[in-house]
Amino acid sequence: MRILGDKLKQIRKARGMSQAELAKGICTQATISLIEKKEQVPSTKILLEICKRLEITLDSVIVQEDDQLHVLLSRVQALLFTNEFKKARDLIQQIYTDQLVKADDYKRYYYFQGQIKLLLENKPDDALFFFNRAFNQYVVSQTDVYGILCIIGISKSYLMKGALERVRIYAEQAVEMLENSDPLAMADFQVELQIYNHLAGILFELKDYEGAIKYAQLAIDEAIDKQSLYLLDALYFILGRAEHALHRENALQDLTVAKTLALIRHNPEIIVQVDQQLAE
Repeated sequence: MRILGDKLKQIRKARGMSQAELAKGICTQATISLIEKKEQVPSTKILLEICKRLEITLDSVIVQEDDQLHVLLSRVQALLFTNEFKKARDLIQQIYTDQLVKADDYKRYYYFQGQIKLLLENKPDDALFFFNRAFNQYVVSQTDVYGILCIIGISKSYLMKGALERVRIYAEQAVEMLENSDPLAMADFQVELQIYNHLAGILFELKDYEGAIKYAQLAIDEAIDKQSLYLLDALYFILGRAEHALHRENALQDLTVAKTLALIRHNPEIIVQVDQQLAE
């Protein structure tokens, strides 16, 4: 058994915790550093306490020593979450489809390929192929979080192609899946915020400003509850833009918050976008 140090680190940061805060009352900060950098498993008791504090299951951060495919896929996911798309592509190229055995591995592999094609290579048709393959062949339940991720990916692909009616159809499907089941109950915190963030962005582009505000605010509330800065700059930017479109007084305040958070998170893209919005 081995712990996924990179994934544990990503989850800790998403919770807005320092190593010292995670370790307090459980172990030393040095132990947390050793887990994250060297991927060494401490005692089961310590590991369980760490997972309890992070509000995750033990299974989500451990892997059997021979399951290198799971390790690679988890690292690709972590890179995508931090917008390191080129590194994610380089890593996923080390995986061949004949290595895939479980439906869950196929599903994640094809979804990640779709993300890379869409967000790095700007190839929406290729992205549609991968998202549709993952959804149609390997998503078997309405409560599967990857089902929603794929549908949102399809919607974003059509948005890049300018096919707004299809964007609307798939966005409505994603909303329905979210509202008629509880697929996020077992999702990682970062996955949950990614879903809300992407959906809010799509709804904004469709000029459904109330919908954009709803999902941006849901994500903001969740991040604040977890004391995390993850995606907060992007979420406040969407919130501020939607409020501006509706001529609401708090638009300026939320755009200013977005810029402040972007400075903290070293996100120059959001800073430029906020400045452009404020200049209008």
